Amino acid sequence: MTSGHVRRRARVASPDAPPAVLIISAAMGAGHDGVAYELERRLHARGAQAKVYDYLTMLPAHSGPFYRAFYAGQLKYAPASYEWLYNRMDRGMLTPLATWLGGLGARKVGKIARDYDVVISTYPLGCQATGKLRAQGKLNIPAVGFLTDVDVHGMWLHPGLDRNLTVWSGSATEAVDRVGVPSHAVGPVLPERFRTPSTQDERTEGRELMGVTPDATVVLVVAGSWGVGDIGKTARAIRDAGVGVPVVLCGRNEDLMRELDREEGIVAIGWTTEVRRLLAAADVLVHNAGGLSCLEGFAVGVPVIGYACLPGHGHRNSLAMHEAGVAVDAQTEDELLDAIRRLAGTAEGDELAQRAQDMFLSDPTDELLALVGTAVPHHAPPAVRTWTRRVAAVGVGVPVTMSALSFGVAHAGIGTAEGDTSVYVAAIVDHGQITNKQVMSALSQYNVTAAIRPDGNAPTPTDVRILETAGISVVAVDPVAHSRNPQRLNASITSAANAVAATDERDPKVLCLRSPGMVERVVAYRKKVQLAVPKYVVKGGSALPGRLKPGTQIVLDERGRTPAQVMSDLDAVSALASFSHVPQAPMRALWPST
Repeated sequence: MTSGHVRRRARVASPDAPPAVLIISAAMGAGHDGVAYELERRLHARGAQAKVYDYLTMLPAHSGPFYRAFYAGQLKYAPASYEWLYNRMDRGMLTPLATWLGGLGARKVGKIARDYDVVISTYPLGCQATGKLRAQGKLNIPAVGFLTDVDVHGMWLHPGLDRNLTVWSGSATEAVDRVGVPSHAVGPVLPERFRTPSTQDERTEGRELMGVTPDATVVLVVAGSWGVGDIGKTARAIRDAGVGVPVVLCGRNEDLMRELDREEGIVAIGWTTEVRRLLAAADVLVHNAGGLSCLEGFAVGVPVIGYACLPGHGHRNSLAMHEAGVAVDAQTEDELLDAIRRLAGTAEGDELAQRAQDMFLSDPTDELLALVGTAVPHHAPPAVRTWTRRVAAVGVGVPVTMSALSFGVAHAGIGTAEGDTSVYVAAIVDHGQITNKQVMSALSQYNVTAAIRPDGNAPTPTDVRILETAGISVVAVDPVAHSRNPQRLNASITSAANAVAATDERDPKVLCLRSPGMVERVVAYRKKVQLAVPKYVVKGGSALPGRLKPGTQIVLDERGRTPAQVMSDLDAVSALASFSHVPQAPMRALWPST
C-alpha cells in the first residue's frame, strides 16, 4: 500500500516525477485483489507510485457491502438465480444492467484518477467505469482492463478501454472479436513465491503439514477464499472411491472446516498462508470456482480438474480452461474419479501441468509504465435525440420485465445456451448451394440449419419450402450492421423474417451476426421474431475455434463456395464437435418472442 495520492498536476510542473498507476479491484473473493496487489508490489519495485482501490467503496450510498453480501448469498442459497443473472448480463437481456452497474462508481473513479497517469482494473465493474469515462472524454489517461478470468464475460469488456490484458491468448482473441479493443495475453500475475515449479523439499514439507504419508495420493480440493459449494460431497466421493486422500482448503468458511474436520479420511484446513507448500504436496488439484487457486496450481505444476463448479463464473471458467487445454472439466462423479486416476502422478498429468505452466508469458509492469503520457483524449459521443431516448427507455423496460417473468429459465443468454449439451450449427447458403443434392444431404446429415441472407443470390421461397420438406431447419440472417435507427432496424428484421415466411414457424427465427442492442430486442419483441446470436461466425475455409463448449452457437458463411467446399467445411465442424465431445444440433433461438 502507498501513502496518500500522487497529484498528476505535479507531473505537469515536474516531468521527472515517478509515474503513478491507479489499480481498481474489489474484495469479491481473492482473485481480483490477488492480481491487484501483486501489480502494486511490482510497480513499487520499479520505483513507480501505485495504489489499489476497492470499486465497491466507490458505489453510492455505501451500498458496496450489500452488493457483496447479495452476491455471496446468491452463490450459497440460490445458485440457479446467479447462473441466470450472470449469463443474461453477458450476452442476454440484462447487458444494460451491467453497463449501469459499472457507471454507478464512475464519478468517484474519475475523481480519483486525476491523481494518476494510468489506470488498470482487475474487476469487471471497474472496466465498465473507466471505459465509460474514456468514451465520454472524461478520463484523459490510458485505461486498461486486466481479465483475471480465463472465460470472457461481457462485463469485462468496454469499447472505451485502450487495451485489455488477459491470462490466455484465447481470451484476448475473444475480447477483440467482441468489442474491437486491442487485447493480448500476458499470462497469470502471481507473487514471486508461486512463479516457479515445486521442489521435492516443498513436497515433503507440505505433506508433513497435511499429516499424510509420503506415498499417499493427495487430492487438494479448493473452493476459493469463501469456501462455497458442495465441497463435502466432493471430498467424500474421492475418499470413498479410494483414489486418494482428499485435503480440503476450506478458506474462511469455518462451518465447512468444522464439518469436515470430524470426517474420517478427510483432511480439512482453514485459512492458511501455506498454499504454496500444500500445492507442492498435491498430486492433483480439484476446484469448483476456476479462480486464483487454479492459476497458483498451474504455476507450481499441479494438474487441475474442475468439478461441481459454482454457477456462472465457476463452470464457465472451468470449461474455458478445458478449452485452453490446461485443465480438465469433469461433468460427473465418474469423470472426476477417472480424471484423478489418469492425472495423479502420471505422464499425462505432467503434460497437462506443463501446458498450464506455458501460460506464464510476461510481466505487464513495463507495459503499464510505457503507457504513461500516451493517452489520446476520447471525444464525448453526440447528444442522443429525444426519440432515441424513448426507444432506449422501452429497451430497458421490456427486457427487465421479461426477465422477471421468465426467472429461472434453463437456457441462459444469447449466443450460448448454458447448461445445454449440444453445439448449435448454421450455414449461410445461397440459391445455387441449396439446389445441390449433396449439400442438402450434408446439411441434413449433420443437423445444420440453413441460414438465408435476403440479399445477393438469396434462396427463393421455393428453396425455403424445399429445405423444410427435407427436414432442414431454416433461419434468416439480418443483413444490417448495428444501427441506432429504429426504422432501419425494424425494416431489416422484418425483411429477414419475410425471407423465411414459407416455414411453418409461428415466430420466425432471425440470426444476428452481431450482439443485438436494446433497440433490436424491442423491435424483435414487437414483431414476434425470435433472435439467435452466434458466438462464432467463420468464413468458409477459415480456421475453426480450437474447441466448442456445450451450448455454443456457430455459423459458417458458405456463400460463394463450391458444393465440395461446403461439404468439406461441414465435415470439419462435425469433426471439431466430435473432438469437443458435444453433439451437433440445429441453430436455436435464445431470445424468445413470448
